[in-house]
Amino acid sequence: MMVWHPRSLPRLLAMSLLAAFVAGGGCRKEDETYEIVQLEGKVEEIKANPDGTGEITVTYFSEKQGQETSGSGLVTKETEIVINGVLAKLQDIKKGERIRGEVRVEKKAGERRQIALKIYVDRATTVGG
Repeated sequence: MMVWHPRSLPRLLAMSLLAAFVAGGGCRKEDETYEIVQLEGKVEEIKANPDGTGEITVTYFSEKQGQETSGSGLVTKETEIVINGVLAKLQDIKKGERIRGEVRVEKKAGERRQIALKIYVDRATTVGG
């Protein structure tokens, strides 16, 4: 049987608060939000780094603006790139190709940052070779 000593209560409360703080990820600012957006468009520019990361600029139709617009997104090592059902690299995507995917739009301190989560390319294949 465990016996609690009255002097151990403040230590127990302090340890519980510390554990809750660490498990909860600490303090969070309320202005840090994000949304996942489905996007489809045409590749305008690709900036690929040797490590596979980079940036991709896509022209797409913005329903919010009611017109075509372009936007750039970061490509990270975690971005899933698939061409015709096969895993690929940023360097394998060609300018002018139609792509679709998911973008994480982060809003932090009044700034927007777009990170590509998934990029899919469906290329036409030639028969016989």
